[in-house]
Amino acid sequence: MLMAAYDAPMPPLSLPDARAALVAAGIAGPHQSHSRQNNVSKIKAMLEDDVEARFGMSSVTRYSAEEILGFLAELTGCSTDITDLEGCDTMDPARTVDAIVTAAGRLAEEARKGASLLCVTGHPTGLLEHHIRVVDAYRNAGGKVLHLREEESLPLGKRKSVVRFVGGVGMLSDWGQLKHTHSSAPMEALLEGAPWPDIVLGDHGWAGAAIERNIPTIAVMDINDPALAVAWAQGKDAIIIPMDDNRPPRLYEPSWRIFEAIIAEQQ
Repeated sequence: MLMAAYDAPMPPLSLPDARAALVAAGIAGPHQSHSRQNNVSKIKAMLEDDVEARFGMSSVTRYSAEEILGFLAELTGCSTDITDLEGCDTMDPARTVDAIVTAAGRLAEEARKGASLLCVTGHPTGLLEHHIRVVDAYRNAGGKVLHLREEESLPLGKRKSVVRFVGGVGMLSDWGQLKHTHSSAPMEALLEGAPWPDIVLGDHGWAGAAIERNIPTIAVMDINDPALAVAWAQGKDAIIIPMDDNRPPRLYEPSWRIFEAIIAEQQ
């Protein structure tokens, strides 16, 4: 079983099986990690004084809270009623799996062209293993994987900050720590020079900074990350995957298996 304490491979997986497994893992479906009240308050805070929640994108404040909730609802299936603040929120697993399939197809297409991928995450405790699997599939299909400014000291905070790549996935590192971050500053630092990637796989401000620069982007979006929904609504070249971004790494197996299968079969 997916939720067992031991690590066992899953049986062959259909898309309906993947939807059910993601719900069982708490990655899609009823979303216990964030309350409905928290999600709505995040939209309002982003429009007021929470600059970091804008993920480095300049145009998110053009919209009302009601409009942004509408964008979020289109991506996730959550309620559009901004006065509804009770209980937990939800992410429709069918929309999650559809987005994974679309993203995997895009990566397969880019890999066939030998395009360069920059994969980065602000959630090393959740998405790292998932992204390593995707990067491996992308590389095996002929794509190039970038390690931009690896080990360069970046002007982020008082201590030495670098972007550390593990299995082709970049994360903010402060000496011996891989850090959780919503900030767009690390990605902005990576993109100060050439080469820019042909496509980005990321989340939080890593994705937002790429989208702001019109770099094609695949972004994981938790339901309390409303800025990415705005980019999607504006028609940016961004594929948004709605799912919890900080579950135990092994629980993302249904997602990375879809990526692996689609990227491999389209070589």
